Amino acid sequence: MPAFPTNAFSLEYRPDLGVLIGRWLQALPPPQVQETYQVMLSAAKEHGNCRFWLLDLRRRPLDGPDLNEWFRDQFSPKVAAELGGPLFTAYLSGPHQRQAAESAEMEQHLRHAATIDSYPLFYNDEAEAMAWLHDQQERAGMLPSNE
Repeated sequence: MPAFPTNAFSLEYRPDLGVLIGRWLQALPPPQVQETYQVMLSAAKEHGNCRFWLLDLRRRPLDGPDLNEWFRDQFSPKVAAELGGPLFTAYLSGPHQRQAAESAEMEQHLRHAATIDSYPLFYNDEAEAMAWLHDQQERAGMLPSNE
């Protein structure tokens, strides 16, 4: 049983798109945010090691330093290893999160991510985010079979 309220986070796998979609529906404390990422990893494994994620951050604050460190040092390295290749993540963020998404700290986080086979990008438009994920699938030769 997840350690977070089920009305706080939704998760859906879209086989037609080959994308795992996670949406935080409210702010959660860091331990519960960590649990949502663990649930996403389990779901990705269940769906053919899905390495293309759309994560909607618009209803929760961007991670603080402790959560970013956990994500960078513990979670991200194991994701690529467990899924058998790089993780491509399109994050949806709102205008109220733009400053944090464009900060020097986030830039450092994104550069480090690439060294551990994790490729996150921030978007404020869901269609653009999905187009980027589709492009990454195409480059990796991993388009959903319905295309």
